[in-house]
Amino acid sequence: MLQWIIVAALIYVIYYLINKHEKKVDELNKLIELNREEILNNRKKIEENKQKISQNEDNIKANREKLNLNQDIISKLK
Repeated sequence: MLQWIIVAALIYVIYYLINKHEKKVDELNKLIELNREEILNNRKKIEENKQKISQNEDNIKANREKLNLNQDIISKLK
């Protein structure tokens, strides 16, 4: 009889540990999916930022040219 109690207790402990582990795995899977979505969003934002950076580089070049022209005009006026 004692053997069956021990077996039943071990079965219960194994069931408890498996159930606990499955809950952790499910939670981790949810977190992984959320991270995948965020990674995709971040990739999109990176592409947008690359485009903005190249636009800003063009604007910087144009502003430098204007600045140089203005400095030339100022130097001629002196």
